[in-house]
Amino acid sequence: MCSASVQHIPNNIQSSISKLKVGSIESNSSNIAFIIASAIAAKYDKQIDLDLINVYLQAQRNQKNFHYSLLDIKKTFENFNISVEAKKNASPFDLLNLSNEILISIDQQDQLFALVGSSQEYVYLIYGIMNKKALICTLKKSLFIQNFTTKKFLILR
Repeated sequence: MCSASVQHIPNNIQSSISKLKVGSIESNSSNIAFIIASAIAAKYDKQIDLDLINVYLQAQRNQKNFHYSLLDIKKTFENFNISVEAKKNASPFDLLNLSNEILISIDQQDQLFALVGSSQEYVYLIYGIMNKKALICTLKKSLFIQNFTTKKFLILR
């Protein structure tokens, strides 16, 4: 679904994400820690230790279950004193009208992502890290509305 785009990622998103120190991403929890840290950096423009988030996430899961729910993610934000609101049955149309909020959700392939910004035509989704670089998806809003309708989101206000 994500593809290379001629659209440039806005400077505010690039600058906030580039401040995150990326170590080795070896597990699902460390990749999710990056998504959470990216959301915090994009919203509040502040640093947060990826390793602390990763340790917290790993402590919440046993070795047999590697799947993290939105509730797990919400608890992680709250552990770091970040207020999040859970939305169930939210309309993607309504969510795209939000202006300064960061959204966390799970796509149709059960991949966690953070919607860290939008322009008039595009949304910018962070899916984690690949080869020590942030995997940022530039997606037309119309495609987002058609394909990301899980209707469950966490919103950083």
